Amino acid sequence: MGTHRNASSSPTSRVIGVHSLPMAVISLIKDQSVARGLVRDPLPEVTHAVRTEVAASSGRWFGRGRVRHAVTELLLTPEVLVVVDRDPERDGLDPDLQLTFHRLHQLEVTSEPEQGIGLLSTPVGSTERSSRVVPSDGGPETTRFRQALLEAAERSRGIDVPATRLPDEAESTSRSPEYS
Repeated sequence: MGTHRNASSSPTSRVIGVHSLPMAVISLIKDQSVARGLVRDPLPEVTHAVRTEVAASSGRWFGRGRVRHAVTELLLTPEVLVVVDRDPERDGLDPDLQLTFHRLHQLEVTSEPEQGIGLLSTPVGSTERSSRVVPSDGGPETTRFRQALLEAAERSRGIDVPATRLPDEAESTSRSPEYS
């Protein structure tokens, strides 16, 4: 017997714009960026953004199964990655909403694209380094976002990154030919 996987639990990802965020989330990002000491509001500087939604069945609730939705939004600026975890079915401010800011020069992207986008960093305002994997569908939108995130993180650490570099090109340029 194999493992049964519910098709609805697979993540779906898509490119978004800042304007598609709920107003309560936009306000919270602006307020928290000031409270956490960021120099400016990150929203006008967002270069890439992606939303991943996961729908997972949970236990029975009053005699029937309940589907729980979770959304993670990643907003990339030249200096900061903003991560928002929330319930998309809540109107207004979600009490379970989690918001973190990650300075790119401290961020490492850790997992393979098929597994999601792995993040290792010390969020702004935290004293402990943490890691997590944001699930993704592995589609072209998340692949492009992940590549942009990798390049932005490298640039923030002073590593020169050609704008047209693709993953295959990066691999071939890192190997030096051996001469006998």
